[in-house]
Amino acid sequence: MMAYNTSRRVGPGALFSAMLAAIQWRLLLLWLLFLLLPVAVVALPLWRTLAGLLDHSVHSAQWAQHFNASMFGDTMMALSGHAAWFGATALLGVVLTLLLSPFLDGMMVGSGRAGRTLGFGALLQNGWIEYGRMFRVMLWALVPYAVVLVVAGAGSHLADKHAAEAVLQSQADAWAHGAKWVLLVVFVLAQAIVESMRAAFIADPELRSATRAFGRGFLQLLRRPLGTLLFYLVVSVIGLLIFGALGLARIHSTAVDGGFLLALLLGQLMVLVVGWMRLARLFALAAVSRAWRAGRRSSGFASAR
Repeated sequence: MMAYNTSRRVGPGALFSAMLAAIQWRLLLLWLLFLLLPVAVVALPLWRTLAGLLDHSVHSAQWAQHFNASMFGDTMMALSGHAAWFGATALLGVVLTLLLSPFLDGMMVGSGRAGRTLGFGALLQNGWIEYGRMFRVMLWALVPYAVVLVVAGAGSHLADKHAAEAVLQSQADAWAHGAKWVLLVVFVLAQAIVESMRAAFIADPELRSATRAFGRGFLQLLRRPLGTLLFYLVVSVIGLLIFGALGLARIHSTAVDGGFLLALLLGQLMVLVVGWMRLARLFALAAVSRAWRAGRRSSGFASAR
């Protein structure tokens, strides 16, 4: 059973509850299985091509255990002849991922609205029911992401301009680093708005409009910046640390004997961690949204008196 703090203030307890509530094996399993579809679209053709290039070599066992720069260079040269074909499969994988994203978000929103762990059937049903709204939310998300792109372009142009005029390399580096930090801050703000948009559907079961959800996501960041950004960043940092640790273990695992199965398991665990991080952020931001809405209602009642 999920528990959320619905008071005017949300503290560490609400954040901890949201992270625990996001550990839903059925939802995370569906997340993993559905995301295997675009991965298969991209990976299977590449796998078959690499198999044709490397499987019959007498050095294949050695290459599986240790990196070989010469082999890597020759393989990349051979793959460059299929660049257009691989580009098309990669584009197809991206499109399929974007089409699946509203369905996955719908399952998460449905689970958050229910306030309890749902079965497979209920999760799939919620994904289908919420698909249209989550698709419109994805379209509205283009607005803050467009701002990120504008800031990235402006920052790059400004950094290049000052680099050309700089007397010392340290001055040029300072402008380049400053532009990157500004871009990172703007990206986090945009992500917080987008995630708060989706969380608004959890906090308010009666909400149906993606346009209103966009407005609420923006206002939540404006009115509750500390809680929104703190909850977003804490969950993201924890998720990324776990993801990074699994990634390092994956890099150091060899593709021979039991190492292949270990590498495969670690890769799937990394996908599950991303799913958990997304779900925990939604639940945490929904707690902030509930507290904000409760405060607005209380203020309205007080002014009416």
